[in-house]
Amino acid sequence: MKKIAGYNFLTFFSPLDLVTVFYALLSGFYMCFSTASFTLLVPHFVTRALILILIVCLSGLAHKFQTNKLVLFLRNLYPLLFLGFFYTETSCLKNIIFSENLDLYFFNAEQSLWNCQPSIEFSRVMGQGWFNELMNLCYFSYYLLISVVCIVLYLKKQSLSQKSIFVVILSFYLYYIIFAILPVVGPQYYLTNLPDTTPPYFFGKLMHHIIVNLEQPTGAFPSSHVGIAIIIAYVAYKHLKKIFFIILPFVVGICFATVYVKAHYVIDVIAGLISAPLFIILSEKIYNKFLSCNSKKMAN
Repeated sequence: MKKIAGYNFLTFFSPLDLVTVFYALLSGFYMCFSTASFTLLVPHFVTRALILILIVCLSGLAHKFQTNKLVLFLRNLYPLLFLGFFYTETSCLKNIIFSENLDLYFFNAEQSLWNCQPSIEFSRVMGQGWFNELMNLCYFSYYLLISVVCIVLYLKKQSLSQKSIFVVILSFYLYYIIFAILPVVGPQYYLTNLPDTTPPYFFGKLMHHIIVNLEQPTGAFPSSHVGIAIIIAYVAYKHLKKIFFIILPFVVGICFATVYVKAHYVIDVIAGLISAPLFIILSEKIYNKFLSCNSKKMAN
């Protein structure tokens, strides 16, 4: 078995390291088929190289300083830092197989199923300022739920956190792979005749700024907002019951908010609800397989 700096390969790298390396290499290889010019892709390849170097360094430090709390904290939670980068990057990957976005089919399916466009009708019927603010608050809470639950779980139940964090991170990567294959950008980008109005209150204005200035047209199907929110709720329910009941209203709110702010079609939300338990089962099986392989290698 290959060794690195005296360590068995599967003990030197954690399951979290291995899936992160795999996703970085897989998406980097896939990006080579993009129609974007090489100069535009160079920053993505450089960032990948830096991520891989960081993983090797953190793994080495974790083995050398096995009781250092800061090193262990970074080693177990560093992928959270790169989720935004990998998500934004799917905008460079999404039109490799399909040269055109598939929103037309989703738009027509919504019309056939509901006899309207729910994302338009929902915000029109419930256009009150207070409800708009509530929906934007729920949508924004998504960004906090991930970090808060993963960090609190690690700090409170470190021995139990590794598997749960692995499930969350691998689920993100699985969604990103789907985004790269199926280019759906959502109503906010597909419906060009929508009025560009700024919501009246704080969270509405904040989300408007994020969507206009920081978001990229990518990754609508399935809704990772819904899927990851469900997975985070699952993790909290298993290990952090008090936090689960605190975040549950926000998780439910996210399912509605994604449609209200026109980030997703209802079909995306349904797909997010279906994909979440499937990704949990798959991620847990993969994690257990890593542990099983590692145990066998150590026994030999």
